[in-house]
Order: sequence, then structure tokens, then C-alpha cells
Amino acid sequence: MTEEKLEKIYRKIRIAIFAIPAVVVIAGFYLVLFPVDTYRFFSADPKLSKFEIEKDAGTNQLSFGVFPPRAYRYVKVAMNFKKNSSGDCKTFLPEISLSKTYRAFLYPEGDPVASEDQLREILFAGNKTSYPNGSLLHLKPTNEVFLVARGKKILFPGPEIFEAFGYSFDNLTEVSQSDIDQFPDTDQKVFLWSMAHPNGTIFQTYPSHTLYIIFDGKRHKIENQGLLDKIWPENFSIPVSDPDSQNILDCSEKKGTDKVSCQMDTSKLSSIGRYYHFTMAFPSECSVGNVHPDTSQIQFFSERSLATIKESLRTIAASVLSRYFYKQ
Repeated sequence: MTEEKLEKIYRKIRIAIFAIPAVVVIAGFYLVLFPVDTYRFFSADPKLSKFEIEKDAGTNQLSFGVFPPRAYRYVKVAMNFKKNSSGDCKTFLPEISLSKTYRAFLYPEGDPVASEDQLREILFAGNKTSYPNGSLLHLKPTNEVFLVARGKKILFPGPEIFEAFGYSFDNLTEVSQSDIDQFPDTDQKVFLWSMAHPNGTIFQTYPSHTLYIIFDGKRHKIENQGLLDKIWPENFSIPVSDPDSQNILDCSEKKGTDKVSCQMDTSKLSSIGRYYHFTMAFPSECSVGNVHPDTSQIQFFSERSLATIKESLRTIAASVLSRYFYKQ
């Protein structure tokens, strides 16, 4: 091999070496400006799955959902079905629907709370302190914020998740370290995106202004605001939309015989809440018991526009200010 050819090879290798970091930086910068969140389901390994798929024989549908850390313009859901799914089901296209709410507000409705004793029992279940379940405790020296649930405390890891779940910093109760020490940690210790609002959470629906409280996997209507004000004068509620069949996106698009997929524009949903709840309803000819989901995913992505770039930069700036400046 001549010296000239070796020189050309050397130049190409050098360009490639310098180009790789540049490509990585550009790709990283692109993902920062146009973020994408992907959640996958693996039937063969549930521990790796980022969401669960439930079957409801009564409504003959599958349901699943996720709580993305950001607000996105578009969402795409794609579900593969195992080949051992009933052959009859492959000839029918499920109706895919999307609504936006909070996960805990999807709980079945329990008996209404109509007395002071009932409400007190929920607010202080497993809790012998003077701070009701659902309280937000702010430890000022460390700037940590804890939520009380069943007499235990759970820490919010940052302002992003705190605000995304509908909480407001106006509802914080200033406490000392001795107050915090009254509460043992929950098993989870830190509030996660995959969690639902815990016991003691109070929702207020709009536009009806109905109050509900979460307790043991059910949402209970509070019959009288006065009951709540008497037991917990500093009470607060998280806004959520009333269930509304008009505020649901529908989509049906089938690709192949063992897969369904759909892309939706979330800007068409005006409901309050950040939990994206999907349903796949099958016709009566296809029992949901014969449907077996395989590897599937939910992907959120932003519109490629100047507005998205501005919003991404604002989010980055707000996060930096909250963590390193306002914290002081």
C-alpha cells in the first residue's frame, strides 16, 4: 500500500473520530429541544414493562395508561398481539380511545362520605398526628416537601413531579424536623411518576365542583364541604375534569394481522389531568379473554416547531432556577 493511500485512510479515520462526538452532541441537543418519551410493555418480562395492561370482561376492553413527565403534542400507541390469540378476534378492529385524567380518579366510586366521623376516619387512617393524610409538609431548612399518607411520609424528588400531579406550593404547611420525625417513611420513600395519588387525596371536579376523597382504591364523594372545613380547615383539593364522553379521542387504524396502532393529537383534549388513559374496546364477537397483548409501546413526542424549542428552553431554565436559585 502506497504512502498516499495510507494518508487518505488516515484522514478518513481522523474525520470519523472527530465526527462521532459532534453527531452525539447534535443528537443530544435535538432530543433536549424535541424530547421523546417511550413506554414499553413486555409480556414475557413484566418487570421490564413501564405500564400494565388490564382486561375488563364486563366492558370487553383492554385498558392501560402512563403519566409522562412533560406535556406533549402527540402520542402514538402500538400493540402487538400474540399469535395464539383467538383467530376470530383478528378479523375485528378494536376501537382505541384516549382520555386525560388522574389515575386515582379512575378508581371505582365508593360510598359517599356524609358524616364527620366517616371523613375523620379517612383523613386520620393509620395516623395519630395532627396532620391529616394528604397534607403537604415543607421542611424549610432543607426545602424538602413531603406528602402524608396513612400516617407515613413520602418525599417529592423535585418541583416537576409535584406540579404535574396537580399540587400547589400555596398549600404547603411549614414544619420543623421534630414534626417530620413523627412520620416513618413509606415503603417507596420517594414519590414516583408511576404512582397514583394516595389515600387522603381530595379531588374537586370541574365544572361540577364535586369533591371526592381517595381511600383504599376507591373515590368517595364528600357530601358537604362544611364537613371538610370543620375537620381540616386548611384543606385543599386537586382539580380534575368531570368524566365527559365528549372529551375523548377515538382512533382506529390497523396494520397487519397481529398489530394495531394509532397516533393522536393530545391538544384536542381539554380535560384537566396528566394521566393518559387508553382503552381498546372489542366487539361482542371477540371476547377480550381471547386477546393476548405482546410487546407494545406508548410514545409521546413534540411538534417540530419554533414554539416547541421555546417551550423546551423555558422548561430547562425553570428547572435550573428551581433547583439552584429559588432553593436559596
